[in-house]
Amino acid sequence: MTLKTRFVLYTALISALFTIFMVYDRVRTARSEMLDRAGSKADYIVSFITEIAADRLKTGAYADLEKILKGFEHFERISYLRVSDSRGKVLYRMALPGIHIDDRLPDADIFSSPDAIYDLTRDITRDDLRLGEIRLGMSIEGIRESVQTLLWRGITVGTFFFVLLTSVIWLLTLKLGRRLDAVRSLAENINSEVLPPEQQLDPATDIGQIELALRQTHARLRTEEQRRLEAETQKDDFYAMTVHDLKQPLTSLKAAVDLLFSEEEIKRFSKDQIRSLSAIAGASLHRLNAMVIDILNTAKMKSRDYAPEKGRIALADFMRECAGENSASVKAANKKWSFSLPEDLGDTWIFGDHDMLKRVIGNLVLNAIQYTPEGGAIKLGVRLSSADKATIYVSDEGEGIPDGFREEIFKKYQGLGKSSKNIGLGLAFCKMVADTHSARIDVRSELGKGTEMSFVVPVSRGAGFKPQ
Repeated sequence: MTLKTRFVLYTALISALFTIFMVYDRVRTARSEMLDRAGSKADYIVSFITEIAADRLKTGAYADLEKILKGFEHFERISYLRVSDSRGKVLYRMALPGIHIDDRLPDADIFSSPDAIYDLTRDITRDDLRLGEIRLGMSIEGIRESVQTLLWRGITVGTFFFVLLTSVIWLLTLKLGRRLDAVRSLAENINSEVLPPEQQLDPATDIGQIELALRQTHARLRTEEQRRLEAETQKDDFYAMTVHDLKQPLTSLKAAVDLLFSEEEIKRFSKDQIRSLSAIAGASLHRLNAMVIDILNTAKMKSRDYAPEKGRIALADFMRECAGENSASVKAANKKWSFSLPEDLGDTWIFGDHDMLKRVIGNLVLNAIQYTPEGGAIKLGVRLSSADKATIYVSDEGEGIPDGFREEIFKKYQGLGKSSKNIGLGLAFCKMVADTHSARIDVRSELGKGTEMSFVVPVSRGAGFKPQ
């Protein structure tokens, strides 16, 4: 059973109960009013006859009394009338056929009469002297007929009211049902690509708000689905690039190691050739290790429980350490290497995670190695541009980075297109480290001439510093 059908049935039931109560209350009230008027009229007639009979009985004018009482025979509502003296002698008697006056008992009130006649008995007294008795029967059959007529009329009007109200409710339900059908259609298609056309619903109404909420939920689900698909695509690309990129240094490393450990080949190699093969093996191993570290460090940085192990680091000593570790890789790749520090860097300190920051420098140098042609120059150095900032830069003579791609390279799994030589985690890791050290990464590049990537980090310095 649909919601609108239930709504109509429940409202129709309430309407029927209301109609029945309304008809019952109206009939009951009308009956009470008519009986009350009939009772008052009966009391008035009895009181009037009592006064007349008292005067006639006291004077002994019985004939005159009978003549007066005969006038009451024309009252349609009087079913019987009997007047007797104090000895019980009947002075006047009138009764409709079939009524036995002696068998009837007085009624407590007109509302509790068991039949269609209201029975009254009253003594005729004058000066505290009982002169006789009056028995009166007032017919209330007409009231019953009037009540029945009123009942049928109320049933007719109530039925018309019930049918009219139910019809109006049904029509309103049909209109509401169309809106509910529209909302139900939205709910049924919440997981589909496209929702049904938007209905002309007032957003201030409950149904309008429900439709708006469903459409917002659909948009949110579509966005989440798109993100999930993008994440799955990135994951698949990551696996593909990881296998492909790890295969390159592994292949080079395996080839170099196989030649170095081949007894037949090693005899034909000169010392320079052995050194070259060793350099290739070392560079391949270094590159392979860097890729693995990028993967592990990126996962570590994304963990909610990760907290950098920060400490005070002397910038000059830190840069010399980084230069020593990276120069060999640059030279092994047949690239020119240069390293420079400002003369007054001795009293400059940075605060951060030593290993993470060192890995940032290594990634920037490795990125420069990959995109610098053979024989090109790579520079590592520091510039002090303010009292509280130091710029650690790595420049190369590579192909440069297009303007529209300079933000993309810092996203996970992004390289420089099909020519990318790594899985795209190195620069993403650098960006994450910068975010946790109140630092930033700047990129200056010119197509065909090279790129400079800078790691701008807060520093503390001694007195006497002059910005360059």
